[in-house]
Amino acid sequence: MTASAHIYLTLVRKALDLAGEELRDHRVIGEIMIHGRSAILVRYSWSDDGNRIEADIALEGRHGIVRQAIVGAGRSVGLPNDWVEDVLPAAFDHGPSASAGFPTGMYPSWDRPGLRVLSAPASLLVPMTFLASLRPRDDIGYDDLEPAIRIAAQAGIRSARRLKGLVVPSLERKAKEDGDLAHTIAKRLSQFEYALDRFGCGVVLNAKPKSLAEVAALAREDGDCFGLASGEFGQAFYLETAKAAQQAMLDPVPIPTGDARDDAWLGAMGEHLAQRWDLEVPPWTQEVAFMGGQKPSFWPDEALARDIQIVETPPAFRRRLLFTYAEPLMNAKFPTGRKVRMPFWQ
Repeated sequence: MTASAHIYLTLVRKALDLAGEELRDHRVIGEIMIHGRSAILVRYSWSDDGNRIEADIALEGRHGIVRQAIVGAGRSVGLPNDWVEDVLPAAFDHGPSASAGFPTGMYPSWDRPGLRVLSAPASLLVPMTFLASLRPRDDIGYDDLEPAIRIAAQAGIRSARRLKGLVVPSLERKAKEDGDLAHTIAKRLSQFEYALDRFGCGVVLNAKPKSLAEVAALAREDGDCFGLASGEFGQAFYLETAKAAQQAMLDPVPIPTGDARDDAWLGAMGEHLAQRWDLEVPPWTQEVAFMGGQKPSFWPDEALARDIQIVETPPAFRRRLLFTYAEPLMNAKFPTGRKVRMPFWQ
């Protein structure tokens, strides 16, 4: 524990007790998750109509009730306004549980919770922050999420797909019942990748691939690289005008990545690009490893888009049960004259 944290320790405990009492009176449980030198605040509230209890979790913004209660309690006992972000993490001393005599749990008491304070591993903090961000808040922006974004990146969660695998299982049933929730989840996952890039925490390629075999090699090193590597390859392919050079970018046989969906996409990309650019379809694209499985996959995975995806998806993707759009590999370098207008009969 630092010297400043030791000086403030008694005041910190008193402020937490006061804030917990206030939040309990409002039928709210606040939570402060400490990770390193970062503190993430969320709140839980609930409703009970006699038949079902519904819990609600929300990320605390600058004007949230939990933050206001904590700041006010700290001010009343003589702590600075930023004591939660400055003093409290130091008091926890980076331990797996609360050092400095704090119980890892509830204030003002175990029996009458109002505020929880705990040292949180990334495996808890990241999904909880994501779940709490699903509720729109006007006073929360990307800068408020920066600590959680950096913690996610340090824990190896550097893509929307990896984050989705971590949080969606707990929401799958509810998302199926609530179409709006499913849409919000997809939007937040996209924003997560934007935030990773904004704060310099996103995936970085070791090299720009010039063939699909090189895309696979990068993905084997880091599965999060597949989307970025595929995009880089597509741009290089579209900039190449010589057919022989384009064929040479498709022909080298990739070593499977080990991810069935990525391998199916590799096969679909090789077959589709050959068909669209009047090239020879590489034989490796027909190998079992690159033909996909028995379960359909939709990208983007939005229920409202599935009808049009089923109609538009080109053959190389359809036969692998990969449903997407008429030009699934379109990017900024895609030649304008080759764009497909859908539906074809217009």
